[in-house]
Amino acid sequence: MKLRCIHVGVGGRGAWPIKLFANRQDLESVAFVDVKAENITAARALNPALPESRCFTRLEDALEKVEADAVIIITPPQIHTQQCLAAIRAGKHVLVEKPFTLTLAEARQVMAEADKRGVKLCVGQQALYNGGNATIARLVSQRTYGRAGTGLMVKYGWRPKVHHSGTMKHSYVWERAVHDLDTLRAVFGEEVKRVSAISFNPPWSPYAHGSGNHAWLEFESGAVCGYSCSFATYGPGWDLRVDCEQASVIEANKDKQVHIWKPGVKEPEKIAWDTGPNAETLILDGWMKYIKEGVEPRFGGHENLKTLALCEAFGVSSDTGRIVEPAKL
Repeated sequence: MKLRCIHVGVGGRGAWPIKLFANRQDLESVAFVDVKAENITAARALNPALPESRCFTRLEDALEKVEADAVIIITPPQIHTQQCLAAIRAGKHVLVEKPFTLTLAEARQVMAEADKRGVKLCVGQQALYNGGNATIARLVSQRTYGRAGTGLMVKYGWRPKVHHSGTMKHSYVWERAVHDLDTLRAVFGEEVKRVSAISFNPPWSPYAHGSGNHAWLEFESGAVCGYSCSFATYGPGWDLRVDCEQASVIEANKDKQVHIWKPGVKEPEKIAWDTGPNAETLILDGWMKYIKEGVEPRFGGHENLKTLALCEAFGVSSDTGRIVEPAKL
């Protein structure tokens, strides 16, 4: 039996599930919802079999007029809460693009409603499944080189297209750090105990607030990771390293390898990134298993509350100058 899905937001990022559905036997597109006619036109080109009568500008109309089992929401995060609640109250399972919501309180409200209605919700946090991230996470979890003690993630680049985050407070946190922090939770395999962070915004930034962050994260085991990122730097920089007891494990993006530096060596050992299904396919597979078998994946809604708590901790720490414990928010 196929899971019948309403797609809400079919332009830009909203196209990926429509494309993947074409090669799956367990998922079916039954309606498109978008406020822009050109997005609907493009989506129908990907699925010509979907009639115009199943295309809408409002989710409420699609829910009323089309028989469906689930809703996929890939819209600006400012309206995620409203749309998730509408789908859940109609008894539909939900897959929502990151960030789940823009506040921890709203995410908790949505999950309480999902639990009450017995529907399953997942969040599109796919970055942790990308090759380099996944490979380092595996090496750390298997303790291939002993326990992890320190780490550093750096993300620098120029991103003038501000999209929906241009006027948001702590814009980098909710646009990209939500992926980065979720990835670091997966890489270290534990939760962040304490965080100290500051948002910054250079005068030349096209963002209204917080186009970058500097922070340190202390994990439950005592491992510490630095984090530095910005949308408003011209020179690119993209790095993830984890320093373990017996080696430093460093992501090498240019050659899609992980470099292993051991004591006393002049050249690192080089390991190719793990391969497998693409990240979006893994998201769909995990969502389906959750619906069918009740096994919540790493990116399930309940689990994602921990990532949102960490994002919110970044903002609180920056605003107050305090060290913040995410679990206490």
